[in-house]
Amino acid sequence: MKTRREFIQGLIVSVGGMTALSACDGEGGINATSVREAMRFYDDSEWQLVEKLADLIIPTTETAGAGDVNVVGYLDGLMSEWANEETQTKHRLAIEKISNHLSKATNGNFLTAGPKDSEAALIQLDIEAFSEGNDWSGYIDFKSYVTSAYFATERGALEELKWVAIPGRWDPSVELI
Repeated sequence: MKTRREFIQGLIVSVGGMTALSACDGEGGINATSVREAMRFYDDSEWQLVEKLADLIIPTTETAGAGDVNVVGYLDGLMSEWANEETQTKHRLAIEKISNHLSKATNGNFLTAGPKDSEAALIQLDIEAFSEGNDWSGYIDFKSYVTSAYFATERGALEELKWVAIPGRWDPSVELI
């Protein structure tokens, strides 16, 4: 983050996006039917693209991935409830630009491309986006939204970051000297 404003926006994303988790079931898992029914910002093709991108950016390993913690639902709620019209428009344009680029890189349709082709296309986009002189700020923002959303979830914070609410040891009874 380069400015205080960007830091505060990231903080708002982390704190304010919790409403998007309403698509989760009571057991802590993701109920796919209720997730799709709860869509408020993304259309179906955008949802599928964001879901695939988030899973490639933060895949499931020995810890939960983006799909396991409903990052796409979090972002959907974030864009529908937190983002202003300008941010929503920029986000939609970024998703469209990303989709077009990745479709060309995978000879047609990124969503149906195999895992190796999808990953290779995204790696190339990442290299291009973070190189000097390219205008991929929408992709960089998108990637930031995905990672912020992931780490704002309970599993992302507790399993990945090992976040502890009160650090240190707690002794209920200590002798005062």
